[in-house]
Amino acid sequence: METHWWDSPFERRSIQHAMKVRDEDGHVLGRVAGIGETVVFMRKRFSRELWAVPLSHVLRVTGEGVFVSGKALEALEPVGDRLRTEVVTAIHPLTEPAHDAS
Repeated sequence: METHWWDSPFERRSIQHAMKVRDEDGHVLGRVAGIGETVVFMRKRFSRELWAVPLSHVLRVTGEGVFVSGKALEALEPVGDRLRTEVVTAIHPLTEPAHDAS
């Protein structure tokens, strides 16, 4: 039986502002600057330039940060006009909370 990472009780349930963004090897790429509807906006260390990481590239979210697919900077894309077209938040819930059917 395959278990998805979002079903695990040991994984975080949301991406939050200022979390570290890491590649699949665990190297820090930067920190979350905001979360859009389809991408995570991040800033590299010591830079004001924003980069976009599509939410489809997120592998898992733990207490150590947001892990994205690819090595080094493969998952990063230029922001372009996404900052103007996306609704940006500070917290992005990855799964809906369980609720009773009563």
